[in-house]
Amino acid sequence: MQNQNNYLEYSCVPIGTVGLSIILNGEGFLNYQNEWRKLPRVFIYGLVSKTQIHKLSPGYKVIGLRLKPEFLQLLMKEKVSFLPKRQATDLCDLMPKEEVTWLYENLLSANEEIQIVNTVNTFLKKNYFKGTIDKKVAYSLNKIRSGEVNNVELLSKDMNVSSTYMRSLFHRHVGITPKELIKIERFRKALKTRRQNEEGLAGLAYDLGYYDQSHFIHEFKNTIGITPLKYFSNNKLTYDFYNFQRWKLDSFVP
Repeated sequence: MQNQNNYLEYSCVPIGTVGLSIILNGEGFLNYQNEWRKLPRVFIYGLVSKTQIHKLSPGYKVIGLRLKPEFLQLLMKEKVSFLPKRQATDLCDLMPKEEVTWLYENLLSANEEIQIVNTVNTFLKKNYFKGTIDKKVAYSLNKIRSGEVNNVELLSKDMNVSSTYMRSLFHRHVGITPKELIKIERFRKALKTRRQNEEGLAGLAYDLGYYDQSHFIHEFKNTIGITPLKYFSNNKLTYDFYNFQRWKLDSFVP
């Protein structure tokens, strides 16, 4: 991902992954409590539960990897829940500095895509913490991401464990509660649709497992920052929400 000649502000929405980013040129900033905080050269950006605002300097260039949190856990000896949800974490705080420096310098000198891929693969293989994903976690994550369940109690019953145990399991291996992940997955599905009227939104709320449309609208605005009607009527947003150029901040101004 790269920026051209001007400063650019854009919004990052929850998609249920953790980002590993290496800034090769320029500077990036994250808005936290109404202050711009400069991002480290190599950083992990934890699971986002609400839309976050970023700013890129002219000439900004970054290589980013998106990891499911349970796989990131296999690169860390600390619990993934250690990561702050609305701030960036310098990778040097989580791994040996010499390994992070090796990754940064080799990506900086890479001239071809194959060199980038080989560098990332070597780094991941070398630093892979020899563990395995908990089978209960893998099963429950598959249920949530496939849309088979949208209720923690039903998921706990299906796995024959308590809701408390389920929350503890997610805290250790995923970093957020199963309820939070269910909500994120709901919105991932919602953001890909094109419901542009009240009737369509009512149907969408039902499809996502909400009891009523007002609850869906409230959670959508609280998470994304604007109402679903405003979101779905803006073609810049509904076209491709993974493309940061289409998520410029002015789209979210009331």
